Amino acid sequence: MIRYRFIFWLVLCSYLTAVKVGAMTLEQDDYLYRYWSVEAGLPQISVTSIAQDTQGYVWVGTQNGLARFDGVNFRVFNTANTPSFSSNLITALYIDQQQRLWIGTVYGLMLYQDRKFVYLDNLPLPGGVNSIMQHADGTIYVGADHLYQWDEQLEKLQQVTTHQGAAFALHQQQDTLFIGGQNGFATLKQEQYQWFAVPDHIAELQVVQLARQADDLYLGTSLGLYRWQNEQWHTVTLPGYAAGKRVGMLYLDPQQKLWVASYDMLYQIDQRQVVTAEQIQGQSKDFTWIEAMLQDKFGNLWLGSHTRGLKRLRTTSMQRFSTKQGLTDPFVWSIQPWQQHLLVGTNDGLALLQDDKFQALSANKNLPNPLVYSMLLDSQSKLWVGTRGGLSQLDGNTLAWQQNYDSISHLLVSTLVEENERIWVGTSDGLYYLEHNKLQQDQVPIALHDARIRILLLDSQQRLWVGTENGLFLRDGDSFAELKNMPLSGSFISALKQLPDGNIFIGSLDQGFVLGSLESWNWFTQNQGLPDNGALYVEQVNDQLVISSFQGFYRLNYSELTMGNIRQVYMLLDDRRPEAVTDSLRCCNGAGSSKGALHEGKLWFPTLDGVLALPIQQLMQYDAIPKPVLESLIVGSKRYLASQVRLEPNQRDWQFRFTAPFFVQPSSMHFRYQLQGYDTDWVDAGSRRAAFYTNLPPGQYRFVVQVRLASDYRWSDTVSMEVQLAPHWYETSTARAIALLTFMLLLWAIYRWRLMALANAKQQLETLVKERTAELHLANQKLLEMSRQDALTGLNNRHYLNANISRIISRAKRNHAPLIWALLDLDYFKQVNDSLGHQVGDEVLVIIADLLRKNSRSTDHLIRWGGEEFLILLENNEDALLVIKRIHKAISDYPWQDKVNLKQPLTCSIGAVAQLDEWDWQHSLRLADQALFWVKEHGRNAYMILDISSPPTTEILAESINVGQLLTEGKLHVISNKDYTADPL
Repeated sequence: MIRYRFIFWLVLCSYLTAVKVGAMTLEQDDYLYRYWSVEAGLPQISVTSIAQDTQGYVWVGTQNGLARFDGVNFRVFNTANTPSFSSNLITALYIDQQQRLWIGTVYGLMLYQDRKFVYLDNLPLPGGVNSIMQHADGTIYVGADHLYQWDEQLEKLQQVTTHQGAAFALHQQQDTLFIGGQNGFATLKQEQYQWFAVPDHIAELQVVQLARQADDLYLGTSLGLYRWQNEQWHTVTLPGYAAGKRVGMLYLDPQQKLWVASYDMLYQIDQRQVVTAEQIQGQSKDFTWIEAMLQDKFGNLWLGSHTRGLKRLRTTSMQRFSTKQGLTDPFVWSIQPWQQHLLVGTNDGLALLQDDKFQALSANKNLPNPLVYSMLLDSQSKLWVGTRGGLSQLDGNTLAWQQNYDSISHLLVSTLVEENERIWVGTSDGLYYLEHNKLQQDQVPIALHDARIRILLLDSQQRLWVGTENGLFLRDGDSFAELKNMPLSGSFISALKQLPDGNIFIGSLDQGFVLGSLESWNWFTQNQGLPDNGALYVEQVNDQLVISSFQGFYRLNYSELTMGNIRQVYMLLDDRRPEAVTDSLRCCNGAGSSKGALHEGKLWFPTLDGVLALPIQQLMQYDAIPKPVLESLIVGSKRYLASQVRLEPNQRDWQFRFTAPFFVQPSSMHFRYQLQGYDTDWVDAGSRRAAFYTNLPPGQYRFVVQVRLASDYRWSDTVSMEVQLAPHWYETSTARAIALLTFMLLLWAIYRWRLMALANAKQQLETLVKERTAELHLANQKLLEMSRQDALTGLNNRHYLNANISRIISRAKRNHAPLIWALLDLDYFKQVNDSLGHQVGDEVLVIIADLLRKNSRSTDHLIRWGGEEFLILLENNEDALLVIKRIHKAISDYPWQDKVNLKQPLTCSIGAVAQLDEWDWQHSLRLADQALFWVKEHGRNAYMILDISSPPTTEILAESINVGQLLTEGKLHVISNKDYTADPL
């Protein structure tokens, strides 16, 4: 809060200082202005002549050379940098119908054409050139020690012998050329010359200025101003200027107003009425000795002074009402429409603007503080006035003072709003409400008792929005709550308004603004394209939203805003540039209520210098757009000026120079360019007025440039230059064709050689492929076998069974010989591994595998099922029992203690079953496993073959069976070397 107070008062103090020391106070009929002198680049302080060419450049003649001005830079031409210059002392400038610039100097005549200066020195002109003018027939006349005309065919000056003596001034109107001379003037019309001498009662004089306004010819002479009317010389009195003194300048502007300059005064003549134009010279009338004047194509008025340099003035469509209309203090804080008039709150109390004049109110003497910061005219015709130190009530009909409210006389009242019978009052130290003529805080939350309130809004739903310097509060119903779920939470709230469609506009001092409702907000800042992050006042006019800030005010397309977009941002008043001190109307001011109004067809704003009014019909108008000028293409030390340029192959580094002659805030101009044929999109140049390219390839290019003002979203039309960059010989199409043909021949030769090499390689490859294919087949077979064999024992593994079981079963069915599935498990094999180690265990398994091979048949399938368990699949069941017995005996009889150093003989358990057609082979494995389990449960070292009759019973076909139970119940037949009826061990 302290930081914001400091910033606010710092800005206020700086503005007040500016008002006190500013150059001049402007009003609705005044001009905004800028100065340029030698420190800005003007070659000399004495400006003798001004002209503007078709591109928009302003040419300024001085006593130290000629300057071409684009609004930012003066490009100076003089004898030091332009060899064809005859003299640095410029006396006259004139642009003819062919847009040629004629330049008069003290030594003679020069011509600027096709961007070149030519000295026309065929005839000496003693005393220099006084004036240059083109006749209606196209003839160029030059006034000097005599009258001359330019012969286009002979390209030289020729003296006009019909005129005797010097020609001090020339003026052209319609088909008549007026010539000012010694002791009179002459006319030249259709080659008819006529002289009009000064009457005998007038002393000798020189007619040094001429201008014809309507039917009157005005003659500025060395002895004052005269009007030629009805073939009579009439003295024209200039107020405040002694008679008989020299007239320094006459200028007839496009509006047919005649400007007259004496040594220290400037006048304007309209319908023979002479008035002083003091506002043009400034408040202190320090712009004197005016010798040149010009109204340019933008409507700007230019003045050249012999002692003060160059000055540009302009008018705007806006109106200012300030001290010249009777305002006692120019610093305006608040405005309030009142009937058909406008109430204004200043540092010096209230004033009423009525019929374009201010009148101070008698109520001012009763206000608790003269600084009026906010106002409210309520529905009961009471006028509430918030001041820098308290609140007052006035009669809303008569504007008579009624009472003050002393309880808040120490507080700034920044905002007021009416709610039924209650007036809410926002101050610099809390929120109050006035009810039954008493200020209260009973229904105000503690958080708002000492908050710095800036703005209040009662919306259509009777919700009270409270903007403070540290965030936003909302009263919905009877309770207040701080809005923390929005973009501007905690910010300095400076503006609140409900728009016609119900959307709420919330503006901040430096964080942009939001638009929307409690359910959805759109947040807009400079990052989204706003010209400024502050918002002091907002008004919707049709589909335009007008927003004011400390930097001026601008309009936005409201429909686009509601969709979250910023389009067509246009600054109606731009105060963002340093030159705005004198070249802008300096809006706006304050944060709180009464910071703007829509009244009587105008938008009104409080400013540092009175009030500012923008007519609504001007809201959608646009100022002129600058027109870019492509000055030159610089390649090395050469400068190219034509619109079409052809460059040599080695000229590949380019610099384009461009500008845009414009004279209102020219520093805000923004450029973009594109080299078509190289750049794929626009290049943003900002304020830079040059583009650089290096090492470009040959080709046809087109350089285009556009410009816009920072206050305007519109881009200008493009200007362009066509540039053709010739290729080196090796970059030509012929060289490329030869290179391509050579390359193709080389490719063909390589191709033929390659075909031959490929044919040989193919033959070798085919042979090699056959060899490798055979080797690969053998390797694959070996890999297949290895994948189906157990790596330790060499027996088949489970993959073997999965790969061959279908063929084995099919063969058994064809042979009508059921398969015998036998699972063999080594008894107490874990003890071998634990006591003797896995290496001995592996040796035992290898011996078991060898014993199985030796004691089985060739048709049997031997599979290591896992660990110490083996599967024996017997296809021929005729002697299957013998095979099982033989295997069982071979393992038991093997000399394990001698061969493997076992502590005791190794035995095995075998469970077997004959597969029937009624089940699948997995069920056979389950039955064999159950038989093996029964053997191991009954003491191991035995075999059991289940003999199952067909068809099998339901219990036999079950997923889980209990062999022991089935044996007990007599539902299974077995062959075993064990008594299967005995109980388990």
